[in-house]
Amino acid sequence: MSNNAKASAFLPAWFTLLLSVTAFTAAFAVQNDVETEFRDFAQQGESHQLTGEITDILTTGGITYVEVDTGNLKVWAAGPVDDSLGRGDTISFSAAMPMQNFHSKSLDRDFPTVYFVKQFITDKAKSNIVAPSGQTGQSQAPQPRSLPTTAGTPGEVAAGGLLHDALLDGLNTQNKSLSDYKGMPLIINVWASWCGPCRAEMGSLERLAKRYNGKTFNIIGISTDDYRDKALAFIDQAALSFENYIDHELMLENMLGAKTIPLTVLVDADGRVLLKVRGSREWDSPEILKAISNVFQIKLI
Repeated sequence: MSNNAKASAFLPAWFTLLLSVTAFTAAFAVQNDVETEFRDFAQQGESHQLTGEITDILTTGGITYVEVDTGNLKVWAAGPVDDSLGRGDTISFSAAMPMQNFHSKSLDRDFPTVYFVKQFITDKAKSNIVAPSGQTGQSQAPQPRSLPTTAGTPGEVAAGGLLHDALLDGLNTQNKSLSDYKGMPLIINVWASWCGPCRAEMGSLERLAKRYNGKTFNIIGISTDDYRDKALAFIDQAALSFENYIDHELMLENMLGAKTIPLTVLVDADGRVLLKVRGSREWDSPEILKAISNVFQIKLI
């Protein structure tokens, strides 16, 4: 046995895992410079919102696109269909989830940058409150349920922790428990039908599933949609074969730490979180396959 082989034999398990995670991170770093810029820009946006006046509205494919004049520049945002919006309305939205160079197939239009949001906060949503002195003021607009913040989600299981068992409400499969997936490594993808980056990576996840799902590891999806029919329509449109479930009352979102989506969580056969990957990826690319192999400590053919 060579000296290098002898040294490798005595590497502690935690160090081997650290090397795997490092390799996974490195694979993502070299995949695409644009993705790196997207991650950096998203992190900057987590701490603030953009506010402005709606100058244009387009609705198609279950998504409402609004052009907003912030006073400094005009930007586009997209979210679930909202018929209450109109030109001239003042809205605010999170800047945490931009997607650059986005092409809308339904509109056949390219957007340099689109901010995908869970909910638009409008001036109509603000309610008046009466101050003790009898003067009237405006309360702060309510925060949408999954507005990203810099803090972790309530009850989040961090990397290294064991996921709690949970009931899963099936969309394209029967109801199951999270513990049903123990015994084999698991990839959990958290998405929503209105989320452009989620849509962008779903094709590569499906290709990954066709090659490895149920054989080397399992893949499941968790929809954060508020409406079941929206999630089902997207699953049908994307022709997804792997099992998908819908979240209720933020239970899975919070446990997995989905303060932004898409979020992909790699879990070992015992239910332990190994790594969390934020943002859209090409999941069947050679670099990502190598990274998955390193993290799960398995050989992918």
